[in-house]
Amino acid sequence: MKTLLMTFAALLLYVYAGAQENSLLWKVSGNGLTKDSYVFGTLHMACSADFRIPEKVKSALGSTDAIAVEVDITDPKNMALLQSKMGPKPTFFDGLGADKKKAIDSALLANEIPPAIFDQVSPTVALSLLTIKGFDCPSMQDIKMMEHELKMLPQAEGKPVAELESATFQADLLDSLFSAEDLYNYLTSNIDSKAYSKELVNAYFSENLQKIEEMTMNTAFLSGPKQEKLLDARNRVWLQKMPSMMTEKSYVFAVGAAHLVGKNGVIQLLRDKGYTVTAVKN
Repeated sequence: MKTLLMTFAALLLYVYAGAQENSLLWKVSGNGLTKDSYVFGTLHMACSADFRIPEKVKSALGSTDAIAVEVDITDPKNMALLQSKMGPKPTFFDGLGADKKKAIDSALLANEIPPAIFDQVSPTVALSLLTIKGFDCPSMQDIKMMEHELKMLPQAEGKPVAELESATFQADLLDSLFSAEDLYNYLTSNIDSKAYSKELVNAYFSENLQKIEEMTMNTAFLSGPKQEKLLDARNRVWLQKMPSMMTEKSYVFAVGAAHLVGKNGVIQLLRDKGYTVTAVKN
């Protein structure tokens, strides 16, 4: 159950990431800070064979006072809340044509997921299962979650973990952004999800943000107002919280890599507030 809950967050990187210097770790200094903080772009989920945490990230964790994540999904309170939101949504397919619903059923069966799953769980859970299958890990137990693994590092032992938003907000956001039409478009897009996920994982662990941009700019998932809600609006809210947090403690902010880049990304928004934000190369 924990793994399934945590895959909600994995959906958040399958979206736009703007062109940027190739580093996943950025130092935040200046503007009155007495100690450097860091922003680390994560890929929320990967198979253990691919997974690794760069030494520079471990070093950053060792030099800071606390960790901040989007949502701490391993927190028992958050797990219970998310589990309460996993129930079916009876009206989800209302208004979708019979031909499109049949195409969805066929695509689900091709992925070894019974269409009746929507009678048991929410559409977001079903999409999470599709995401897991796309990563093609040997088993559920083989999945590694970046934020969880960060917390387990010796450098993070005993350090407080803050959240930039609530589990309720994140779950409701995913539900609001994802429609039956989106599911149909995704499942009928002829994208080889396993090949796509493998290429994305390779781009991520080589810190190739340009490649991530190339792969995600044309996604049919989220564009326009939905992209604004998923990325830009959340970035702006986080930037209302981060300055006071960094004044009180030094942090490693671990957020989805798509949040780092672009004119409305966390890096640029921090610079707009007067901070010096520099790529950590090694």
